[in-house]
Amino acid sequence: MVLRVVALFIYLFLASNIAAQEDTTGQTFNEYVDEKHKNFSTYVVKVFDNIDKSISRWVKESDDNETNEDETISAIDEFFKSEKFIEETEKSFFRIRLGSEFQSKNSTKFNQKISAQIPLSRTKKSFQLFIDDAEKNYFSSAVSETSSDSSTEVGVNYFAPLYKGIKSKYSIGIKSFSTYVKARYSKYFKTQDWLLQPTQQFVYSTKYDFSEETNIYLNKTLDENSIFRTTLHRKTRSHIDGFDYAVAFAYYLTLSQKKGFSLTQQFWGNSKYTCEAEPQRYSGISSYSTFASWRQNIFRKWISFEIKSGVDFHRQYEYEPNYIVEFNVDFYFGNI
Repeated sequence: MVLRVVALFIYLFLASNIAAQEDTTGQTFNEYVDEKHKNFSTYVVKVFDNIDKSISRWVKESDDNETNEDETISAIDEFFKSEKFIEETEKSFFRIRLGSEFQSKNSTKFNQKISAQIPLSRTKKSFQLFIDDAEKNYFSSAVSETSSDSSTEVGVNYFAPLYKGIKSKYSIGIKSFSTYVKARYSKYFKTQDWLLQPTQQFVYSTKYDFSEETNIYLNKTLDENSIFRTTLHRKTRSHIDGFDYAVAFAYYLTLSQKKGFSLTQQFWGNSKYTCEAEPQRYSGISSYSTFASWRQNIFRKWISFEIKSGVDFHRQYEYEPNYIVEFNVDFYFGNI
């Protein structure tokens, strides 16, 4: 909450100063808004750049490396701001997200999230500062996560040089008044029709101990505007019996630079799952869910609206349908 108030205060302070220094005579309202957004985005990048300059004085430079990710897949992930994209991007941005979630089997949730990513280009993008209100996992509608998983994270990412095609990312941060370290590894394998990317992540927290997860992405480019993705997921956590496993089939389509649609079918289970409806350990699939999502830029490129609706059949509700509708509005500043 403190980070949100501070970030909002900084935004209002900078915006008011920028507005005070410029003459808006003869401008339409749209021109005025565009100009203020451009000026503030420039200011955000400038602030990040100044931080970069300070840190680069004592950080050694690393070599540039390239990956073999398909441009179409990368562009679609960037448009939908997928979890995969957020984990891998080195772009600079400041994001404010306003959202709400309605469930027929659970209480309504309203949220305000602030994220900032500050790559330090003078160290050849090796380091990245971040502030993030951690969002739900890709399979969170199926997985019973604790409230601690949505806490604000603050820390530093380090992108190591490629080693035999393996991309490595190391993080150290603070979450829920505890310190954590994280390591993520990924590599691309290309075939004639598919792009395969296995990823492995390890996390150790002074409060929540150890967790690790594997995600394997199988991507197929259908045309320049659409892709089909199969995601295989597995995760273990300290003090929790068994391991999570899941599979998701997703179709992404960008109708234009401003509009996009996705459809996802996912299945989740745990090898030793228990709940009120199933007090005995159960190793089969415990959740079947289908989601459709529509994302569109509204008014301006830097304002996006997303609506996601679906239904989840979960063992804890004795497989009765849980209807879910989610609304999000994103405001981006910086490099978008």
